[in-house]
Amino acid sequence: MMNEEPASYSQLLTPEEELAHAKQLLSLPGTVVICGSTRFMTEMTEADLRETKAGRIAPLPAGGAPGPAECANSPPSPSRVNSEEVSADLVRRVHLAARTRERGSPEAHQLVGGSFWAMPRWRQEPLFIAERDMSRVTVPDVEPIDPDFTAYVSARAEPRAEAQGWSPALRERVLRSLHLLTAVHGPHERIKASTVATLPRQRATRASTRVTEVLAHLDLLDDDRIDPLDAWIHRRLSDVHPEIRAEALVWIRIVRYGGPRRRPRSTATVRNQVDASAPFLLDCSKRYRTLRQVTRADLTEWLAHCASPHNDAVALRNMFKTLKSQRLLFVNPARGLRLGPKPTSVPTPLSAEAIQTLAAAAATDPALKPLIALIGIHALYPHQARALPLAAIDFTGGRLSFGDIDHPLDAITRQAAADCIHLRNARWPPTRNPHLFISSQTAHSRTPVTIGWMQPLLKDLPVTARRLREDRILEEAAVTGADPQHLCAVFNITPDTGLRYTRPFHL
Repeated sequence: MMNEEPASYSQLLTPEEELAHAKQLLSLPGTVVICGSTRFMTEMTEADLRETKAGRIAPLPAGGAPGPAECANSPPSPSRVNSEEVSADLVRRVHLAARTRERGSPEAHQLVGGSFWAMPRWRQEPLFIAERDMSRVTVPDVEPIDPDFTAYVSARAEPRAEAQGWSPALRERVLRSLHLLTAVHGPHERIKASTVATLPRQRATRASTRVTEVLAHLDLLDDDRIDPLDAWIHRRLSDVHPEIRAEALVWIRIVRYGGPRRRPRSTATVRNQVDASAPFLLDCSKRYRTLRQVTRADLTEWLAHCASPHNDAVALRNMFKTLKSQRLLFVNPARGLRLGPKPTSVPTPLSAEAIQTLAAAAATDPALKPLIALIGIHALYPHQARALPLAAIDFTGGRLSFGDIDHPLDAITRQAAADCIHLRNARWPPTRNPHLFISSQTAHSRTPVTIGWMQPLLKDLPVTARRLREDRILEEAAVTGADPQHLCAVFNITPDTGLRYTRPFHL
């Protein structure tokens, strides 16, 4: 017979061992209680600092821990047993101990001196929030509250500066601003965007935008800035009766943020809806105190005399339908309201004088020339031209590929794009922006230029970007015999839009 060894079974853990194992899995720092007589307060403070730097929690009451004899013979006094002070001190020490994690932790960051530091896992809500005004801070070498925290933020800003191609001057301004902000803030509190806005001006330029981006990336920003769209809405409805304005704001909030079975709309849609409904709300404020008093006759009379009845009817019908669904109205006076004919425009070609003016302006502006080529030759929408990446222009293969657009790259567009790239490389050599068009604001980020950049370029020209694109499609329709299918295939437009461009040739 073979001697079989008895099977070994793992022994069950005791409750104390299970608790220790759970703490080890959670990576909680160890706890060391420091107690003693108040006569040895200096020694206890030194032990407190030593244990905290070692990565352990060392709770120490604010008034000093009582000795064993005092605990046994005297009842606890309110000054010593203050749970709020002990809890706040314990949470603070948890934050301090959480910084000194092991080197293998993925959240730890190695500082210049070789030590490792990481953001606290827990944040204690402040008892009150003090406003900080940084406009009068002129001393560059402010002693920070937590030097390791300041070094951590500065070190994390360096990769972002390299990735976005910040200039040396911008990098210096951002690092100086981050040093001032982190010098008066601890790692347990967020920095307000309004505090960033009070930073002192440095050579008439502030790097507050890049500073807020860095703080937001590190989850240290408390964005308390006023929403510009909200401010514009309140200015637009400032003269409306308060009760009517409150009812209209309920509808605007649902249009903007969505609701049950309602998806949120874009900022442009919100602005158009508010612009279309604001005159009607002002007119109602002269006669009524609430929108519940509006009748069907009021709507019909208003639409009969307004300049754009279709757009106004769409906005008003949407508003009253939403308010009825929110039970703010008893009856929907706009139910079944006729929208009327949708306003249409007949595209017309540009004159020879306008085309000559465009050519003369493009010859002197290396940024305007590729913009006119992309819109006037390839019929890109203005937002497509602004967001065109550099990778979409294939100089070797001679193609322009962007989304659903795949056109041959003509000589004019090729030369205009090459001149624009040469200009951006000369003006912003370290930029990492992937788009063709950049500005002084977007050169240090990865975002495309906005419509505010394009409008000044076309300000003094006799045509708009929309009319320039329409002229290109009309030219293609005239050459190909006004074939709507050809226009849809080349310019990626809908059949109705293709018929709109071919209709003038069949009149």
